[in-house]
Amino acid sequence: MPAFSPSSRIFSRLAAGLGSLMLVGLLSGCEDVDTTNTFAPACPKFDVPGQVADRITYDGKGLDAAHRLTSTHILGVQGDCRTGPQDEQKRPMTRVRVSLNLQLERGPAANDNTVTVPYFVAILQDGSIVDKKVFTETVKLPPTVSINHSSTPLRFIDVPTGNNPQISPYSMEIGLQLNHAELDYNRSHLRTAQFHEHVQ
Repeated sequence: MPAFSPSSRIFSRLAAGLGSLMLVGLLSGCEDVDTTNTFAPACPKFDVPGQVADRITYDGKGLDAAHRLTSTHILGVQGDCRTGPQDEQKRPMTRVRVSLNLQLERGPAANDNTVTVPYFVAILQDGSIVDKKVFTETVKLPPTVSINHSSTPLRFIDVPTGNNPQISPYSMEIGLQLNHAELDYNRSHLRTAQFHEHVQ
């Protein structure tokens, strides 16, 4: 599957470390839509806020390396856009298909063989969130594996196409769903994430 690009219909962002903020998603059915002989509409502009690109969990006994359970990092987001089904008002819709590339690290205090990863997709219009969807993915991380790379299943998000299919009226933010303590930790301990854009 291609990777998103803010200038074309496809883009990809690589995150080198950190996490924070909101994301929204309009989730609809999973049926495929026949887009034969049609041009794909433009994808929303895309971002992964630095403070929500990482999630580090501890066992509650301390914040040093010995008490770390897991570290989860968003390495990239892949997806594409195509013509979606019309909504109830018969408006044209753009179907955004999104999958996250994750890196998971097992910490010294980890006892479980799976890691639960909550993440969000947010849809923004004119800088304001108009919807948000939180997803949860469970990833296997057996005791013999210290680092695992995984991709989440495709999520289908439908947004109105707008008057000009070549320019999306929306933008998207994607990140790990953090609680207040995890967000405060990222803000005070982690360096600012550096994102690199690749256009295909």
